[in-house]
Amino acid sequence: MEKQPELDLPHYLSPKTNNERLLNYQYAFKVNGDKRALDEMYRLGKEIAYKYVNVYAAENKNVRRLSPEARQEKAHNAITYIVARYFKVNGWAIKKSFTAYIYLRVKHELFYKRKVDDIVDFVDLEEIRR
Repeated sequence: MEKQPELDLPHYLSPKTNNERLLNYQYAFKVNGDKRALDEMYRLGKEIAYKYVNVYAAENKNVRRLSPEARQEKAHNAITYIVARYFKVNGWAIKKSFTAYIYLRVKHELFYKRKVDDIVDFVDLEEIRR
């Protein structure tokens, strides 16, 4: 990936919060072309997303019923969507709050449902054969 010009992206000399760390990873990737920053962004972003999933679990019985693996998958999907945006949308970047974007993406992963999702019914073939 070629180096992109600075897009007026926020970055910090001494990041103190997770949001500042994530914005620095974004800066390192977008401006310096550092792909390792995406790995760190994914790792930290997934950790934060998982915490948000658990916050929703405390408030919502349907989220509470999710297994730990399903919660991890929701966190993975949330941060993967964000990281993939860098490759799919030219010039895309988060300018203010990375953690807020993760929060909104987790909310989408947990509660968004398409009409077709109501139509699809997953069944166990072994159960049908009995």
